[in-house]
Amino acid sequence: MTFQASSQDSGRATGPLASPHDGDINGTEEDYLPMYEFEIPNSLVGLIIGVKGKTIKELSQRTNVRMLIRQHHAPEKSKSHQICQVRGKRDEINHCLQMLRRRFPPARFPELNLQPVVPPILPNGNFDMLSTTPTWLTLPDDIKCEVAVSSIINVSHFFIQQPTHPSFASLRHLDMYMASLYGEQSNLPELPIPCQKGLLCAASIGNSWFRAVTVHYYDETDEVYVKFVDYGGYSRMARQDLRQIRTDLMSLPFQATEVVLAHVRPVDGTTNWSEGAMQLFKEACTGKAINCKVVGHSVETDMAMVELYVPVKMGNETKEVRFDNLLMERGFARTADPSKMVRVSYQPNLLAGDVQMKRPSFSSQTSQTAVVC
Repeated sequence: MTFQASSQDSGRATGPLASPHDGDINGTEEDYLPMYEFEIPNSLVGLIIGVKGKTIKELSQRTNVRMLIRQHHAPEKSKSHQICQVRGKRDEINHCLQMLRRRFPPARFPELNLQPVVPPILPNGNFDMLSTTPTWLTLPDDIKCEVAVSSIINVSHFFIQQPTHPSFASLRHLDMYMASLYGEQSNLPELPIPCQKGLLCAASIGNSWFRAVTVHYYDETDEVYVKFVDYGGYSRMARQDLRQIRTDLMSLPFQATEVVLAHVRPVDGTTNWSEGAMQLFKEACTGKAINCKVVGHSVETDMAMVELYVPVKMGNETKEVRFDNLLMERGFARTADPSKMVRVSYQPNLLAGDVQMKRPSFSSQTSQTAVVC
């Protein structure tokens, strides 16, 4: 996958993250919130979701968290349990867990213990790729894959993750390791001056650290525009909030894939999506696993152009529909110029493709190999 330093689809994001084309929008801690995961027996999944999603939606709204139920990462439990992921501020996560405990008291539901589940690291053979260049997960052409939207630029420009990819289970573990490593060792070196484009680094957001790549350096303010490689989104940050990244932190493939929605553009012919379109996108595409298919690549940016398939209630049935068609049916979009997309034809390919990145040289102290555990 070719790393793109800018995007022509530059509508302003609804949140603080934006594309490089929107120069002065900064990311905040709220876009990179802590995550808590616990097991749910299959027998209780329906109760926690509730009729038409009522229970899980109420819990999310009342405690201001994002909840997602997904397949268990452990093969021996994949048929008996699922994972509930709760993302929010720490006090909000605790509030959500307290509400769950009140709704499902231990005396009646001893099988629901709410204890955290930390995904195991990948086997050493998969994690030890120190002699290779870093890789970025991509999507196969013309094949539906299960994805989750992780960061929104606008309705037609966003980042996705692949929760069912074998490497995804190790991301949470990597986040925890980086928080411990960079939080305790303030002597890890900063990025050099001037800061090159395309440097892999560790970026500080609140009390957490995330992998990022530099997009642009502002020498007049000593700030760096970075792209977050595991969760998506962009942010303009002080160079002092960035650190050189250790070699052992580059083994896990980068998890966020930047994509463009195919076939449609805003109904008024501009690049600015309406509030109604954004609300529909959030309701239909976020906080859940949906299907995605690469159908082409942008002529202007070479980014993957995708179709999203979302569940829609129709009478007594729930059917999967294409989200671009849904936007047009609701009057939010019209057909895009087909010449802006180069269509793909099906051919098997790997999920992880090489991405050529630069990284700064390391002192002997910071370049020592360590096991992420």
